[in-house]
Amino acid sequence: MSVSDLILAVDIGTSATKAVLFDPDVNQVAIARKHYPIHTPHKGWSEQEPEVILTAVLEAIREITDCLPERTRILGISFSAQLCSVLAVDMDGKALTNSLIWSDTRSAGIAESISQRSVARVISQRTGCPIDAIYPLSKILWLKENVELPESASFVSIKEYVIFRLTGQWVVDWSIASATGLCDIAKHEWNDTALSLLGLTAANLSELVSPRSFFAKWDKDMTDLMGLPPDVPLVIGGGDGPLASIGVGAFDSSSLAINLGTSAAARVIISRPEVDPEGRLWTYVVDEDLWVIGGVVSSGGIVYDWLLKNLFSGTEEAKYDVLTRHVHEYADRLAAAVPPGSANLIFIPYLAGELSPDWRPHTRGSFFGLDLVHNRGHLVRAVLEGITRSIYRVSESVQSLLNTQFNEIRVTGGLTSSSTWLQIAADMLGIPILVPESVEGSARGAAMLAMVALGLKSGIEDFGDLMATRQCIDTRAEIHAYYERQYPKFEELLEYARRFHGDWEV
Repeated sequence: MSVSDLILAVDIGTSATKAVLFDPDVNQVAIARKHYPIHTPHKGWSEQEPEVILTAVLEAIREITDCLPERTRILGISFSAQLCSVLAVDMDGKALTNSLIWSDTRSAGIAESISQRSVARVISQRTGCPIDAIYPLSKILWLKENVELPESASFVSIKEYVIFRLTGQWVVDWSIASATGLCDIAKHEWNDTALSLLGLTAANLSELVSPRSFFAKWDKDMTDLMGLPPDVPLVIGGGDGPLASIGVGAFDSSSLAINLGTSAAARVIISRPEVDPEGRLWTYVVDEDLWVIGGVVSSGGIVYDWLLKNLFSGTEEAKYDVLTRHVHEYADRLAAAVPPGSANLIFIPYLAGELSPDWRPHTRGSFFGLDLVHNRGHLVRAVLEGITRSIYRVSESVQSLLNTQFNEIRVTGGLTSSSTWLQIAADMLGIPILVPESVEGSARGAAMLAMVALGLKSGIEDFGDLMATRQCIDTRAEIHAYYERQYPKFEELLEYARRFHGDWEV
């Protein structure tokens, strides 16, 4: 593999598709982004147009290939994609619905009903997915009950739709399938109990394949559109969260990977398909002999951006659009000037309900302890601490299940630009925080998997010496002890918020 040989990774995310070019040492060479909207026509709905996303994929790849230096060769292209999306297609591959994404909760009532049935535990223990509206299991049932679909309709993820349009084949990798609630994560096959519950057979779903599977040739019209030779191998790849764990260097159970984007997730690599018997966490497939266990919270960057939009928009000192870097830097300085604990101001961060570890969709957020002494800096810090608390709860659940202690935490996502948040995370979690050199963890993981699939590396462990970090933040023991003492109060207030908002629902 020479320096002119490159791997192209395509990450089909929630808000954008990124095409990222990597060199043999998985250093980022170039990146192209194409954004697209999320449609929310009704409360609880979050959907996207399949053709818009396909176009974004094609355009992002074309932008990369148009800029390739002479005598540069792309050895392969690999795919990462958002988990938990689903749409219905007909026998010809035509989309019959939009793609319902992970944040779509229209099937919450269906999920709650399924969770009360004895079969629910059987399904969740086999599939590694708690029964929740985030998963296609309940979304498919909602579509069948509310949309007129032919009996022969198939249900696929947005990644499967894109791969079909590129290759003409309906296949789904074990990683994407493992986040449907329909796939046995140990046997790598569709679960008959889950399919029976939905009135489906395997014929209504794609063929399951290894994340290392690849096509040696694919649709020439499509490769021409993207500026690729038709014989470039297309590696199926996996899901964005699982691939991000290997992409940031969290290769084993001693290292926790946290991504803080729109939502937030904390996960750890395991070598066998262990499932949480209490249903607090999910388990997904990473590769042929690797799984990842962890949890997701809705209280990520979306909550912080909500705060900035409502707290700083139009203020004299900001003078910038609220989502620009300048406002983030200004808010970060205000929060840094406030001592840990925000002068006893506690924020419950679940503005869109709880996901892991308790899966309570009706919980809502609250500030507790507001006082005349509090200013915007206290509010900003309290929100950062609240977001970190939600991640802490997932981390504690993982550690207790695996009976292990993490040596390090590798973080990626938008809030890694906040030095205040990084220190809060190190202090609250009580473990050193490492910020990887490359922030594109999912794409990087897809590139690494492609190199293994194509025989350029013998295994993921071969990348161990290439996982450079640009920053390490140590825990301050006395602040960690303070946060530990404060935690029971947070739990008490969280329970109060649950009861209050549960009673308030009409």
